[in-house]
Amino acid sequence: MHPIRLTAGAGLLCAALAACDSGTDSAAAPAGSSSAAPSVTTSAGAPPTGIPGAALLQPADVSGAEPVPLEKGELSHVRPLRPCGDDPYPSDDTRTAAVAVRYVMEPTADGKAPTVIAEFVGRHTPGDAAGQFDEVQAALERCPGGLGEGERQWKVLGTGLAGDESVLVRIDQKVSYADEKPETVSHYAALARVNDAIVVVTDLGWEDIGGSEEMVRGLIGKAAERAGTIG
Repeated sequence: MHPIRLTAGAGLLCAALAACDSGTDSAAAPAGSSSAAPSVTTSAGAPPTGIPGAALLQPADVSGAEPVPLEKGELSHVRPLRPCGDDPYPSDDTRTAAVAVRYVMEPTADGKAPTVIAEFVGRHTPGDAAGQFDEVQAALERCPGGLGEGERQWKVLGTGLAGDESVLVRIDQKVSYADEKPETVSHYAALARVNDAIVVVTDLGWEDIGGSEEMVRGLIGKAAERAGTIG
């Protein structure tokens, strides 16, 4: 494994994975502010209800990392999980507010590489988050994907991590830097329904260093608990 290339930064990783976003979401308020709400426009034109910063992972959950808003369209395949591409789910129309951020967890003293954690939280009209969860599950079964150029391969690793309606997936793709030979890199993502919200946590690793299944398993429970504060 090559030495960690810190100068490339997390932005390179995220930019390489960016795609057009078919959901409605926005930048996050600072996670420490429970009263701030993101500015969004819903598909139905209704005023946004907002998602408080307290509903997101807090720095204490991610080794002190602060949330950085994701640009519109950045990492759209995990906002929420979209294995079949960027075509919208019917339930996207029921989303009233959404927020997406990333956290860069710095390298540890023992030389462990940094890692980038992405989080998406979407609030739906009462009763409709369950529909989104069902549609995502069906898409995971319908579109396993592959490892061809520009493709991602999706594999369900488990369910029930954070309540009955939760799922853990591995997302594989071929990644290369400069003149290096492409290698298969694995990212891990977990999605959970929490009342009227859908929560996704993804470990994107660092450049061509893959993410951690253990990390995501630990974070999705915390993220679901935080999202439970959404009124």
